[in-house]
Amino acid sequence: VDSIEQAIERSGTKAGNKGAEAALSAIEMVSVIKQLEA
Repeated sequence: VDSIEQAIERSGTKAGNKGAEAALSAIEMVSVIKQLEA
């Protein structure tokens, strides 16, 4: 990231917020694993 504008663009415009998507996916996977272990 070279500028604030680039950071803002990467965090939530056309491409979507991939970091948030990855975090939500990880949380969901933990939830599923816990259910399988129960």
